[in-house]
Amino acid sequence: MREIVAEIGNSGDVARLRPVPRWAVVLALVLVAGGAIRAERAVHHGAFLSADERAYAVLGIALSHGHYTPEGMKDPLHWPPGTPVLFAVARKLTGAGDRTLDPAALYAAQWVVGMALIVAVFLLVRLLAGPWPGVVAAAVVALYPPLAIITGDLVSEPLGALNATLVIVALAWAWRATSPSPWRFAVAGALTGAAILVRADLLILPFVLAVVVGLGLRRAGARSALLGAAAYLVCAALVLAPWSAYATSLRHQFTPITSSSWSALYIGTYLPADGRVFGLREALGNEARAHNPDIRHIENRNLRTMWILDAVAARHPELGRSAALQRETMRNLRRYALGRPAAFAAMEARKLERMWIGYDRGTHHKQRAWILALHLLISAASLAGLVYGVWRTRHPVLWAILATVLTVTAVNAFFVAESRHNVRVIPLLVAGGVAGVALGRLSRRGPEERSEPPRARASEHDRFRVGPRQDAAAVR
Repeated sequence: MREIVAEIGNSGDVARLRPVPRWAVVLALVLVAGGAIRAERAVHHGAFLSADERAYAVLGIALSHGHYTPEGMKDPLHWPPGTPVLFAVARKLTGAGDRTLDPAALYAAQWVVGMALIVAVFLLVRLLAGPWPGVVAAAVVALYPPLAIITGDLVSEPLGALNATLVIVALAWAWRATSPSPWRFAVAGALTGAAILVRADLLILPFVLAVVVGLGLRRAGARSALLGAAAYLVCAALVLAPWSAYATSLRHQFTPITSSSWSALYIGTYLPADGRVFGLREALGNEARAHNPDIRHIENRNLRTMWILDAVAARHPELGRSAALQRETMRNLRRYALGRPAAFAAMEARKLERMWIGYDRGTHHKQRAWILALHLLISAASLAGLVYGVWRTRHPVLWAILATVLTVTAVNAFFVAESRHNVRVIPLLVAGGVAGVALGRLSRRGPEERSEPPRARASEHDRFRVGPRQDAAAVR
């Protein structure tokens, strides 16, 4: 009996003394470093609020009081509701003052979102390739300067980046099931709907990822593929439906998410302005001042985009603002896309350059050469790793990451492309790059040489489930 008790005691001691994995220690250090950098930006945020920052803060105040129509705001539906909801929750939790536009609570919320993003990237890569690749990806995201700088701005990009990453985490989790489970893909669809409520330019993404889901499940049979894709799409639509109904009733015309689509499309298709807001001010500043004499003494660089678009809409007084901008956008497409296709294509190419050959500097921050070089290195290396992983493994999660990055890039290139738009997909690109390299290397080894995921599939219907001795070459 004494021997049994002693053996049980020794087993308990071993369990209690089991060392913490080294990767967990390194991950904790990464979180501390990332948290410290973001805390510095949250505390020492800029004093100037851009129009979008002020709008999100004001909408957060309104939502904290139970409505979405702040007094004096002409078009509250110009902005999607996700970030205002975050700010409203932060205000409620901290008891922020009624009229404070930039309380510490809002920057604290951005800090929490930034930290959650680091963890989400780790979880995504951990699901795909194991803990050490996850730590590497988390470290890159934690130390990438633009993602730290943006903590000090009241914009939607941090929450947009987090939600987009969570969508792919959910898809990775869904593909790990022993057999295809539609309800798991339904969870991913619901998260996609939430991501669209943060960034309306993702509205086309559910249709793209539904195709990826269907193709990823094709080995399980047509029925499983259709059920998975349908569950994904339906749940995305269900999450969007209440807001779409509210926005439509408020505007008295169908409004899926925001009222800003035709505004952005008009700017993005106006060739004389090169698809840029700054170019629009130069090209149409005189027209805006003629339309509104109250701004006749304001220089082009200080003109608000809304004033210029008001002047454009005034060309069709018989139409509402949105319908007038829609007509002018169609005119741009006929006149420039069809009439001058080479020049229009060149403008789109310049938009791609503006989106990716630059980094998000935040509000009123000068570009720094070393950050630009780091951004270009991380972007290029991550894209190369992602493409390598897709080529070597054909893993559906890597396809989903690539499809998301390409969709966001294409949509923003057609609308108004700015470098701040890449910050929402950089975390996904990094995760895909690191996981792609790790999975690609594993696919070249024999099972006896592997010590980490991807692990063996449990059935023929589950090609990509992680299990201990998977021949990763079989997923190609």
